Amino acid sequence: MNSYPEDRIGLVIKSADSVAKCISIIRKYNPISMAEIKSALENKTFVFDCDYTNDSGVRKVRRCFDELVKAGATVEIYEDGDLTNREFISNLLNSYQEIDEEIQNQIDAEVEAEGGDD
Repeated sequence: MNSYPEDRIGLVIKSADSVAKCISIIRKYNPISMAEIKSALENKTFVFDCDYTNDSGVRKVRRCFDELVKAGATVEIYEDGDLTNREFISNLLNSYQEIDEEIQNQIDAEVEAEGGDD
């Protein structure tokens, strides 16, 4: 069994109808060499990953996952070393959006309490 890094969300391709299509998709999101991608495919390691607190990175992971699946790949998602699913990523992104909105509301409330936009 492979050990996947903690504090990361990453994609592992288990099988693919077309390795060439997968490489093309992965390189849109992760500008690594074809040799590195092939090695990740063969070794069943992350072909694309990011810190799980990186909002834009997590969005890219989700888009990459969707494109790979559409191209016929069997893809697994790992978060903090554990197997997860696309729904988890969507929920995580929704949480990030809610936190951002809450922070913005708090900032707006503080500005208003201090006298607004004088």
